[in-house]
Parts: sequence; C-alpha cells; structure tokens
Amino acid sequence: MTVSAPSIRIRDLAPDDRDWADALISAHQGSRMTARLGELLDPLELDGLVAEASGERVGLATVHETPGGGFELLTLHADPRGTGAGSALLQTALQVAGATGHTRLWLVTTNDNLDAIRFYLRRGMRVARVHAGAVARDRALKPEIPAVNPDNGLPIRDLVELELPAAGVDAVLERVAFPRIADLDRLPIEAFVNEAGVLFEGAPRFLERLAAARPFETDADLIASAGRIARELPAEEAIELVNAHPRIGAAPASVSTLSHAEQGYDEEPDPYADREAARVAEELEFLNEAYERIHGFRFAVFVAGRSRADIVPLLEVGLRNETDAELRRAADECVDIAADRLARLRAA
Repeated sequence: MTVSAPSIRIRDLAPDDRDWADALISAHQGSRMTARLGELLDPLELDGLVAEASGERVGLATVHETPGGGFELLTLHADPRGTGAGSALLQTALQVAGATGHTRLWLVTTNDNLDAIRFYLRRGMRVARVHAGAVARDRALKPEIPAVNPDNGLPIRDLVELELPAAGVDAVLERVAFPRIADLDRLPIEAFVNEAGVLFEGAPRFLERLAAARPFETDADLIASAGRIARELPAEEAIELVNAHPRIGAAPASVSTLSHAEQGYDEEPDPYADREAARVAEELEFLNEAYERIHGFRFAVFVAGRSRADIVPLLEVGLRNETDAELRRAADECVDIAADRLARLRAA
C-alpha cells in the first residue's frame, strides 16, 4: 500500500527497512521486542507502515492482527517529531483496519507516556480501559522496562488502552481540542493531571485533588468540583494554584497559548505600540510587584475580555484587601478562567 499526504508518503514496510526499523524501535523502547499485556512480540515479524518525507524515512508503525482481537497498532514512532508522520501513520492504519474488515483500531501505551496519551486523545481516540499494574507482568518478560520514566520521574505501572472504531477506507481522524470527560474519568492520575493542567496552568497538588474527585460525567461536574476543592485548599496549595497563572501584562512570549489569547495579545500583539499602551503596561508591572510584596502571591483575575487598562483599578482594589480574602478570591478566579477555557476548547 502507498498513501500520500501533504509532504508525507506512507508505504508498506519492506525488507530493506529492517535495520533502520530495528534501530528506531530500539531507540524508543530499549530493544525492538515489545512486551504488552503479558505477551512478548517482535514487531518486525509483523506488517508495518513507513512514513517518508522528501525521500527520507521519518516514521514507522507496526500492526498486529488477530481473529476477533481487532487491528492493533503495536508500535508507532516518528523521528524526527513534528513532521506529521505520526498522524499520517495513524490515519493510514485506521483506513487499513476498516478496509480489512476490522471493527476497531486499538493500542496500549504506558501511564508515564504523557506525550503519547495526549497525541492519541487529540486525534479522537477513546480510553477503552486502564490495565492497572499490568506493566509488572510485562517487565517479567522484558526486564529492561524501567520502573521509573527517566525523563519525568513517573512510575511505569499501568497500560492505557485506547481505541477508535474502524469505519472503512474513508475514515478520517477527528481532531479534539480537549479530552472528553469520559476519557478524563478513566485516565491514570498522572495523565489526568497532564491533560487538565491546560485549564489551570499546572498546579499539580490541586490537580491531584481534582483527579481524586472523579468521576465527573459532565464538564459542569468537573468545574463544580474544581470550585469546591479550590475553596477548601490549604493556603500553601491555594498559592500554588494562583501562582501557576502568569501575571496580568506578562511578556507575550512568556505565557501559554490560552493565556496569550485571554490577555488580548492576539488582538494587541505589542502592548508598547503607543504611548498610552506603554503607560498602562508600566503601571500594571508596578502594581503587580506591589501586590506580590503585600500578599505573597500573584494577582489573578478572569479577564473576560477586559482590556489591560480595565484591570488597573481591580489591581488597586486587590492591594487594599485582606490577604486571606484576596487569596480565596484569586483561587475562585482561577476556576472561572478554567471554566471559560473549557468552553472555548469545546467550541474549537
């Protein structure tokens, strides 16, 4: 099979690819042998797909087909990342699954592989189930599986099974801006913290408390639980939640994509473009510094479309408030920001 996409060409794995494929898989998982769900498989004994860009091999997927077991994507690796090879390989695998009579495409990845989990969720895959503790059995088959991810320090413990219905050769991946609530409810805690962190700019201890409140079932339940937890946080954790957000008026390059839009930089990319804008920016910087000296944490507010000039009097009021009351107000504002972000991501 040969499939072309913008700048990416997908073809079948060929014998001449074996050494390259062995090196690619081994670089990502210690050796090419793949242990999952208590079974040890050699991906190079299976069918595969190769992604090419400008004649160079940039990605590989291997597939495992079993009667009644669906169409399993056993391995998927793109190198270098960011070429679109991973998406093109996943799209092609989905189409092949449908064309060969399978009802679903599925795969497993480990709980610590946060980038992979985000990649698959953003392309419409659903969390079918989490195989809690399953990696221990696989480690007995492949001892080189480490106990802890050396890059992020997370324990390698569970297998997250993700799936897509195989709808046929015309199947197209759905792009999802934020995971569905049902998927958030099923994710291991570290993956939930990573996914929900985009709503709250991080704040891991708050997010771990939020994860413990699952299941939510609806977006409204998630936000209601977040509000209750934020109001009950110990002061130290409330400060962590508030300080996860950037300053109002922070340098555009220093803020997240969502904060960039919220602070109006998409409409006003240069706050120093004219004299008045420069004056407001300088005043905000002065007030932020004074606020942080007085209260010991950042000023947080749900901007809600207000200009930077509109924020100045709000900051001046915050300077005069009692610190405890101001901290609780700021924590509530963080939840309001998250609710607005969630609504906008759903609308995307």
